[in-house]
Amino acid sequence: MSELSKTLGLLGPFVRGLPFTILVMAIALFLAGRYLQYATPMYDSMAKIKLADVNEGAPSANLYKDFDVFVNANKILAEVELLKSNVLLTKALSTLDLAVSIYRVGSLRKTDLYGQSPVRITAALSNPKLYNQVFGLAIRRDTLLTITLPGGKTLQGKLNQILTFDDGTLFIGRNDALLAKRPNLVINDRFEFIVRSQENVVESVVGDLDVMAVDKDIPVLRISYKSPVPQKAADVVNGIAAAYIADGVNDRFRAADTTSGFLAKELKAYQDRLSASERAIEAYRNNKNIINIRQETETDLRKISDLKKQLSSVHMNMLAIDSLSRSIRQHPDFLKTAPNFEAFTDLLSTEIIKKMKQLQGDRRELLVRYTPDHEKVRLLDTQMNDLADYMRESINNTLTNLRIKHRDLSETISEAEATFIGLPTKEKTMTVLERNFSLDEQIYRFLHQKRTEADIARAATISFHRVITEGKVATKPISPNPMLTKVLAGFLSLLFSVLIIYGVHFMKARVNSVTLIQKNSETPVAAAVPFLAKPTQAQLLFRQWALHMDLKQRLESGAVVVVSSFDSQEGKRTITRGLVQAMTNLGKSVLVVDADGTMTAGIDQPDVTYVDLPQVDEHWQRPITWQPLLNAWRNQFDVIVVKNAPLAQESAAAMLMASATLNLLLLDSRRTRQNRILEADLLKENLHLPPMEFVLNRAGYTPSIFREAFQFLRKLGRRRPAQPKPKALPA
Repeated sequence: MSELSKTLGLLGPFVRGLPFTILVMAIALFLAGRYLQYATPMYDSMAKIKLADVNEGAPSANLYKDFDVFVNANKILAEVELLKSNVLLTKALSTLDLAVSIYRVGSLRKTDLYGQSPVRITAALSNPKLYNQVFGLAIRRDTLLTITLPGGKTLQGKLNQILTFDDGTLFIGRNDALLAKRPNLVINDRFEFIVRSQENVVESVVGDLDVMAVDKDIPVLRISYKSPVPQKAADVVNGIAAAYIADGVNDRFRAADTTSGFLAKELKAYQDRLSASERAIEAYRNNKNIINIRQETETDLRKISDLKKQLSSVHMNMLAIDSLSRSIRQHPDFLKTAPNFEAFTDLLSTEIIKKMKQLQGDRRELLVRYTPDHEKVRLLDTQMNDLADYMRESINNTLTNLRIKHRDLSETISEAEATFIGLPTKEKTMTVLERNFSLDEQIYRFLHQKRTEADIARAATISFHRVITEGKVATKPISPNPMLTKVLAGFLSLLFSVLIIYGVHFMKARVNSVTLIQKNSETPVAAAVPFLAKPTQAQLLFRQWALHMDLKQRLESGAVVVVSSFDSQEGKRTITRGLVQAMTNLGKSVLVVDADGTMTAGIDQPDVTYVDLPQVDEHWQRPITWQPLLNAWRNQFDVIVVKNAPLAQESAAAMLMASATLNLLLLDSRRTRQNRILEADLLKENLHLPPMEFVLNRAGYTPSIFREAFQFLRKLGRRRPAQPKPKALPA
């Protein structure tokens, strides 16, 4: 419950200042409404461009993708900078009517007449300082003009006439096309116009232009522009988008045209080089009698291999015949030695050997019957000798033929091998010539292919970038936002008023709670008196308080209760009256001593005695005078209640507190400053005062500003009626 009380205590200043907060918020909302009424609305228009993607769509076709000079990579940030560049903006804005801005001048604001001006202005200025300066224009009687130059000089003229001055010429004519559509358009009025150079036009647009990528991974650019005129915003973004597309087409055409011309020159040069390479190969083949080096080499190698095989065979036969010839020469009767006839494998030689063997067998048979000298035996010998001579001659002739054949084959092989002399040089030369020819041919084909693609790209006057959203004429302004403006005004005014309320609250630093007193002092709090709006509440509170005092034996016979405060108007009179009435109800005889003479009326109990201390003794401030009076009164009354003088105004007030049996020091939550708590403790400690307790008057009271103002005016409007004084103590 204490935490809730603290929270409610913190909300007290806010609740009290709620009327002030409402007033500040009302003023802020009123000013916001006036601002919205007179502020110039801003309109926004947006266009979107989808960039070409080399991996998708038309740029990915075989017709274009190899010719990478025309298809840029998807560099979104580079395209954003291109759209914001002065070169592109100059091209885009050159088609719009932005060189002269015309405004209609009202009493509170100016209106941009882009596309809605009743006059058309053309300016040719020779002085650059006049650019981007304000010219005044007043039209009257539908014809007469008064132009105020930036220097203050005025020109008089008429519509549809050229006006010449020192720094240039001006032509102001009627916009007949617009006036025909809008015949009620006012022409007699005050205007202003600004003449801008090409650079100034770009600068005036760049400030409100925003170009950004929708996402870093999505090749889509967003162009937005803010302007007081919705048609102008739409025209600017559409003009920039169209200029970007046209610039891309023109740039690609220029690149294609330049590349096509370059490729044509290179093709002519490489065509000449290719022809020279062809002629060089032809001349070399003719000079060296070369048809096909590879085939000719393979044929010659195969021929030499065959010849070497034949040579080897002839050589082996020749060796075999030579061996047979030597064997026959060494043994004339070779049939008896059985020579090796392996080299003679033909049928004739075989038949001769068989015949000789047969004759040899027949001779042996004849020798059985005849003698060696017999005619038949000698005939067989003659036949055998003839065959042997024939074989010898045949062997010699065969050996001679083989030697000749061996020699011829060796010469033929040598001649064939002679053709390979210088072959590496020929092959190297042919390789170089063919390589040069191949390189020239490849480059020629590549250039020819690229020229064809360049011609196709030059003929294709299309853009792979697309405008997917055109800028539209806005119908609702983006600023000022009425709802946001009012909410912001209400919130800031609420925050401002709360800061002021709590700032004033903490600057005043009043004693506004019992917790604050207990936190800053060890002096007990006797009571916390709330704001007593009804008499019944006051009677109940003071009766309970007096009863507690009596139970604590604070109201014994001769008790002196001193009610004090640092300043006046802190509730001493009200507290004194309430305690006195409650004590009399308890059967106590009470004496009320008014130390400052301000209690002129109010003690309604007939058995209460009232003493105006200054009237009793004007020298009561002296202890020698005050103490006898107090002792005399204590003998006569049960309780003496002293309404003390303000401590900050009367120095003798501390003397009265020193003579009390109970000191009640009042702290008003609406008037007493917090530093009074420390002053009270110091006063008690330095003067060794009797028991002292704090009383918090108007505890938890947070009246509204309007209520306090009403009460103040009410007090001023009526005078307090005179009341009879209560009975005084006899002298």
